[in-house]
Amino acid sequence: MANERARTEAADHGALSGVRVLDLATNAVAYTSRLLGDLGAEVIRVEPPGGGALRRAAPLQVVNDSVASCAHAFWNANKKSVTLDLEHPQGRKLFCDLVDRSDVVIETFTPGTLAGWGLGYEEMKRRNAGIILVSVTPYGQHGPRAKFRATDLTLLAAGGLLSLGGYPETGPVAVPGEQGYLAAAIFGAVATLTALLEREGTNHGQWVDVSGQECIAFALEDAVPEWYLNRTIRRRTGDKAREAGTGVYPCKDGHVSMVAGRLGTAKAFKTLVQWIADSGTPRGKELLEERWQDFKYRQSAEGIERFEAIFTAFCATRSKQELYVEGQARQIAIAPVNSVADLVQNEQLHANNYFRSLDDRDLNATVTFPGPPYRLAKTPAGVRTPAATTGEHNHTIYVGELGMNEDQLRALEVAGVV
Repeated sequence: MANERARTEAADHGALSGVRVLDLATNAVAYTSRLLGDLGAEVIRVEPPGGGALRRAAPLQVVNDSVASCAHAFWNANKKSVTLDLEHPQGRKLFCDLVDRSDVVIETFTPGTLAGWGLGYEEMKRRNAGIILVSVTPYGQHGPRAKFRATDLTLLAAGGLLSLGGYPETGPVAVPGEQGYLAAAIFGAVATLTALLEREGTNHGQWVDVSGQECIAFALEDAVPEWYLNRTIRRRTGDKAREAGTGVYPCKDGHVSMVAGRLGTAKAFKTLVQWIADSGTPRGKELLEERWQDFKYRQSAEGIERFEAIFTAFCATRSKQELYVEGQARQIAIAPVNSVADLVQNEQLHANNYFRSLDDRDLNATVTFPGPPYRLAKTPAGVRTPAATTGEHNHTIYVGELGMNEDQLRALEVAGVV
């Protein structure tokens, strides 16, 4: 009941209630408008007739002899759907009518595409001075690569992050999922909120240009100044410990991640070795020797290897949850490496009502999704409606709002415009 009240409040009093967003994203950047929809914005997904490519994006689920997309169910929740052929003159006119009544347009087309259709920012601004156009593309609107295409893998590579993923003895390894595009989508949402805030004082919108490559490069943090200052190129380290007490270690039922060496605190390492020594672990008392107080030894290949052998033996009879609870009680920064199965059963996330469920018609199932990772006391955010069916709101928008009659809508359907 409490969860239902929170969803109702979010629908009626969302932080972005009254803001209308047109979503033209052709890839995982649809997450940008999904985030805005969670905050209460009215999001209208504008898809080509027959539905956009995201409806066929993996992972897929076979339902009643048809294939449904879990990715679409996640990225397009909290959105309405209209169909529209933007390459058709009548389709472009209808889109302009929607722009007149909207606050934000989010698009991912190759730079110059919208302008080529007569739908660029200057035309939008001429019709609606308050419109905010958010363009999220692989390389931004300008520069020699502006019109280059990119997959998520090539985007991670171009931004430099791919070079840091994996093991030193192998080639680069990418993180799974559309992480590059999702990072760009998050920055797109942040930029949209900033533009909306700025518009409050000016009544004028602006064009927001988000480069996916730059979003990825931003995640490199101090690797960039490290190059400029010392000409040092950050290398892949895989899961190898950087020093004794800091790294990923195997245990009875998986792995734990720990920071208890110099990268953590001196007190944590001292507490850790005493815990191991008191446990009766073979060679455990060796860690109380004077040499383990020397940072250089703990960061040497020998120190790292010796510690790993002792700590792995210590962990072999303990679960990751036991190590987590006992380590945290000793103020040691240690945590389980959770699988997705672990995550959905996590008591902390359940205590905060993090996961949200929706009845999805395409998947013909109740689907559980991650919820918003923030809480607004006055204007709760959350998932309110499942992803719409293709063109589900054509009649509501075109007839009920734009004033089209039934015959006109039917004619546009026959012509393949909607």
